[in-house]
Order: sequence, then structure tokens, then C-alpha cells
Amino acid sequence: MTEIWREFTTEFGQVLLIVSVALALLQCFFGYRLLKVWVAVVGFALGFAVGFTVSALLIGGDAYIPVAIGIVVGILAALIAFKLYLAGVFLLCGVSSFLVVQSLPFPYTEAWGIVLVVLGMIAFIVVGILAVKFARPCIILVTAISGASQAVDGLRTPVEQLAENAWMAWAAVAVLAVLGIVVQFKTTKN
Repeated sequence: MTEIWREFTTEFGQVLLIVSVALALLQCFFGYRLLKVWVAVVGFALGFAVGFTVSALLIGGDAYIPVAIGIVVGILAALIAFKLYLAGVFLLCGVSSFLVVQSLPFPYTEAWGIVLVVLGMIAFIVVGILAVKFARPCIILVTAISGASQAVDGLRTPVEQLAENAWMAWAAVAVLAVLGIVVQFKTTKN
């Protein structure tokens, strides 16, 4: 039984890695075009996290009730984010910039983890505000850079060179981000 479970989790992890890298590349090259989808997804994720966490703390007990509340709050947050476009843009760009900071190729230590969380929160606020003010260029920059960063971060485990050589990881992020920016500016209208 243990061997079957280990095999399943390994295969599931590989599928999850492929899906996450594919989604990151979609964001890198088509982030502006997929904006409303991303806004709804981020709205759902944030709503679910808040609904689940608050209800789990207040209700406790079985996990199915907080999960159900999280799903309902997530759906409501997705609808609000979708309808309130600029609020959604703020959330999408803020979360994307936070994730970029978290995926930067720095050592995995507790001290760096704290620094990256603080920098991520600052990036969330600053980039979110800039994205509302200058929507199209900021959305293109944020989606291309975050997609590139997340794709390379996802590939660090299976591609040893990226995991061992931070400069190669930085270069790969830079090249992918520039390509994503160029593709998005060329394929979208003002």
C-alpha cells in the first residue's frame, strides 16, 4: 500500500508541476488577454482563504463546514473581483507581484523567508496601486514577469542547473519575461 501511495503522489506531483508551469507560461505570454479569468481566479482564491480561515477559527470541528464556507465566500469574491474590474486588477497584480518576490532564487532560510514576505507585502501594495493607475502596461509587465518567474521557479526542481545556479535562473526569468512582454504588447491593442 505504501508503495502505491508513493507512486501516486510522485505521479500527481509531476502532473501538478506540468500544469503549474503551463499556467505560468500562459500568464507570461497571454496575461493581459486572460485578465478577467485571472482576476476571477485570484478573487476566488483570496475569498476561499479568508472564508475558510475565519470559519475554521470561529467554528472549529470538522473541516467540511469551513471548506463549504470558503467555497461560498470564494465564489462571491470571484464575482465581485470580476465585476469590479479595477479592484480585481489591484488584487491580481498585487498577488502576482507577491508571488514573484516569493519565487526569487534566494537561499531557503528562515531569515530570507521573513525578508521575502515583507518585501512581497510591499510589492503587493505598490504594484497593485500602480496597476490601477496604469492598467494595460502594468498588467502586461506584471503578468509577463510573474509568469516567467513562476515557470522558472517550477522548473527548479526537475532542472538541476536552475536549482544549482541562481544566475542561470535569473537569466531564464529575464529572457522569458522580455519575450512575454514583447508578445503581449504586440498582440494587444491600446
